[in-house]
Amino acid sequence: MRLNSQWLAQRPYVIALAISLLLIVWLATGLVNSKINPDVVAEKTAPVPKVKVETLFAEQIANTVTLYGRTEPDRLVTLQAEVKGAITKVFAQRGSFVKKGDVIATIALNDLPAKLEHFQQLLRQRRVDYYGAKKLLQGGYQGESALAQRLSDVTDAKAELARIETDIANTTIKAPFDGVLNERYVEVGDYVGVGDDIAMIADLDPLVIRAHVTENQVSMIKEGQFAEITLLGEREIKGKLRYIASVANEKTNTFKAEIAIENQDYRYFAGISSEVELPLAMVSAIKVSPALLALDEKGNIGVKSVVDNKVVFTQINIVKSDESGVWLRGLGEKEQIITLGQGFVRPGDTVNPISVEQ
Repeated sequence: MRLNSQWLAQRPYVIALAISLLLIVWLATGLVNSKINPDVVAEKTAPVPKVKVETLFAEQIANTVTLYGRTEPDRLVTLQAEVKGAITKVFAQRGSFVKKGDVIATIALNDLPAKLEHFQQLLRQRRVDYYGAKKLLQGGYQGESALAQRLSDVTDAKAELARIETDIANTTIKAPFDGVLNERYVEVGDYVGVGDDIAMIADLDPLVIRAHVTENQVSMIKEGQFAEITLLGEREIKGKLRYIASVANEKTNTFKAEIAIENQDYRYFAGISSEVELPLAMVSAIKVSPALLALDEKGNIGVKSVVDNKVVFTQINIVKSDESGVWLRGLGEKEQIITLGQGFVRPGDTVNPISVEQ
């Protein structure tokens, strides 16, 4: 024994080599164990994350179809001159309310009264000629062709007289319906030709919102149903869906829809952006803050909840939204929604849920 100790004392490198071999074997054993079961090692080293959850309950709300559009006049017409001449008078001012038949402006008659008298006398003369030819035919002194020519002359004179009477009537420009004189393009002294613009009249009662419905929504709504409208921040405006197109637009593949609003006092203007909600059947939905919405790896929108201490991602549909939150369909009647920490956990992760009520 003394000899062996002396031999080792004279050779210290042998001791160092043995120690090194022992260290290498020990380290190799730890690496193998960690490779064999890395999850076990991770579970021993990684703490279970904590998340805050809130228990939310479903409520019965009306499912809705939301449309966006602009208010427009029910009717909009531009009055144009049908005879040429100078403007002699203007009556209605821009922005004023006009009734059907109110005179907007008048055009000079020029030689129309003289032409009217001429064709009135011409018609009388040709009628006399016709009755004279008729008597001659009855006496056998004239043929039927001559009588037919006289009748044609009478008809021509009637047509010319009617044209002159129409031209005289067209010198007075009248409102075709009740509305607002949105624009007047002429003043006294202006000369207008046939087809020149005189005025624009808009019928604002009812006021119409024209929107577009997707192919998925069109089967869910029907003409005649009531609508709730938000206009200029004002809610609870009532309207009625009065028209749905039967043929989709080829470019957008959407269907045109019209919602009418009563506007007897002309309170609402045309050209205002509008939001329309068409209520449908009642559905079960949970209301959450928009901040709690998340996306999965495929880009689907949903929320993260906790079931048996596991994170679960549930894809949802947004039923409706307001200033206080969004209503989600697709969750159960009761759900533990993660309200804090949802960005740091993934579906399937084990978590320690902490209720916000605690």
